[in-house]
Amino acid sequence: MSGRPIPFARNSSHFVHIQNSLAAVLKNLKAIKGRTAKVLWVSCRLNRSEMQNSPVFVGWVEDVGAINMRVTRDRPYAPVEIRFGDTHPSKLYSKCLQTPLGRVVARNWGRPHKADATSQRIGETFYGETHRRSVPIKVANVYVGTLNAAFSGDPDGADGEIGKILIDWAQTEKSVLVKYIEDNLEFSGPKCLRQRRN
Repeated sequence: MSGRPIPFARNSSHFVHIQNSLAAVLKNLKAIKGRTAKVLWVSCRLNRSEMQNSPVFVGWVEDVGAINMRVTRDRPYAPVEIRFGDTHPSKLYSKCLQTPLGRVVARNWGRPHKADATSQRIGETFYGETHRRSVPIKVANVYVGTLNAAFSGDPDGADGEIGKILIDWAQTEKSVLVKYIEDNLEFSGPKCLRQRRN
């Protein structure tokens, strides 16, 4: 695989392309009819080049309402400014890389799930995040990272639509995000897991 190694620079065209895709995912999630939970942000982590499970934050896009919440909570810096290039491992990231294609990893930060003890818990402290939905990103039959969406309130009633949007952006060949990673970055990761047929 040829392409720019991961991590890449914050002021690079790679960052811009990833951010543009995340902004489109956020827009799609906000357009879900009947959604009661507030969409806070969308983020992306990719494996460090030549590694199997070594996450690097490469993008984070906030909803305007979430920005207002963050600033009201006296958090002036956007998470992308704080976390870009961060290589902190997480149980959620590892879980995503072990999840079969077409499945969403759901987290309810109240119960039954808890953030890692070493987590910065930015979603919770900046916005009051209560739920997250994450999927592995598939490129050429490899899990190269994760696509994540955070919510304030339980998005359970819209999970079908949320999952469809995240999977379309993270696991289909038509996805602008998947195509960009495949054509421009030195991606790596474990082989994808197929869903078992019952």
